[in-house]
Amino acid sequence: MRRPPRDPRSPAISPAMWRDILGRGTVMAVATLLAMDAVLPAGLVPGSGSMAEARTVAFTTLVLAQMVNVFCARSDDASAFRGLFVNPWLWLAVVASTLLQLVVVYVPVFQKAFATVPLGAWDWALCLAAASSVLWSSEIAKLVRRRGPTRST
Repeated sequence: MRRPPRDPRSPAISPAMWRDILGRGTVMAVATLLAMDAVLPAGLVPGSGSMAEARTVAFTTLVLAQMVNVFCARSDDASAFRGLFVNPWLWLAVVASTLLQLVVVYVPVFQKAFATVPLGAWDWALCLAAASSVLWSSEIAKLVRRRGPTRST
């Protein structure tokens, strides 16, 4: 509300927004695939888990990455940590999504429907670490953007 309205002739998604979308999407994809790879017995980072565990880790990483992304996407250049608690509805949605993810991972009927298996503490730590890469990469990009030369538009 503090900014003037955008020019109605300009595209709804600017080139800078496309860069952010593609950048975060790439980070999410790489993080998800690396988390999955870390569980499987063969790959870049050999693990000792089953394919079902690897799929569950990948799915959980992707869900958590999207929950992190919702905080990153609130501003093009302000830190995700700025005004973190100003929107209780956002937090309600994140908590509800987390609970639903726990249901999918631990409730047998949903495990069967989604082909998931229960995750252990190490798996959750892996998922959280991988998902947090979205936050850190976004924070670095925003920091560079804030410290970079000002653009005249």
